Amino acid sequence: MEQSITHACLVHPHPLECEAVAEWLRRRSYIELVGKCNNLEQITQLPYLKEIDIVVVFAHHAEKTADQILKIRKLYPKLKFLLLAPSPSGESVREVVRSGVSGYIVFEAELDEWERAIRAVSEGKVYYGQEVMLKLAETSMDNYIQEPAPSTRDFLSKREVEILRLVASEYSTNKIASELCISDKTVETHRRNLFQKLGVRNSVGLTKIAVRMGVV
Repeated sequence: MEQSITHACLVHPHPLECEAVAEWLRRRSYIELVGKCNNLEQITQLPYLKEIDIVVVFAHHAEKTADQILKIRKLYPKLKFLLLAPSPSGESVREVVRSGVSGYIVFEAELDEWERAIRAVSEGKVYYGQEVMLKLAETSMDNYIQEPAPSTRDFLSKREVEILRLVASEYSTNKIASELCISDKTVETHRRNLFQKLGVRNSVGLTKIAVRMGVV
């Protein structure tokens, strides 16, 4: 079976290091490097943006970069991001995860891990490096819940809040549809909207947000 080609764009602030990483990417048979940028602000100005599948981002300030990625993903939700950044703090790792990146590893990771991360994201999977996962584990759920909860009234409709509550209560799509007298397709549409608005990727993420918001 022929392997599909992933079109990638590299974002790196240092020209010499950027070229070295670009050369490494070009040697991957499943990657076609279609462009390079110095910063994320340039991404949305690229004429070939719709051709890009993955953006590989090297950044020294993970929290600031996470905010930029979240804004870009709201405009281009199909665009996948792999972030390489310094060893994370508890706060920065949470911000990056909330931004919806598909991959997150540290600068110091071995090239084997770069390879695993690139390949996983290319295949539509999510990949967090070992150090990132350890930091997430250290960040207790208690501290997570104690953070200020966003107000649902500001950005979620009444129907979305209802569906968020039912998802957090472990209702299936079919059961939610029956409970609210709507179609399964409508439930899935609302679920996708919730993923995008809340910056999460699955029902576990929705449940955590629901707990913070106090809707369950």
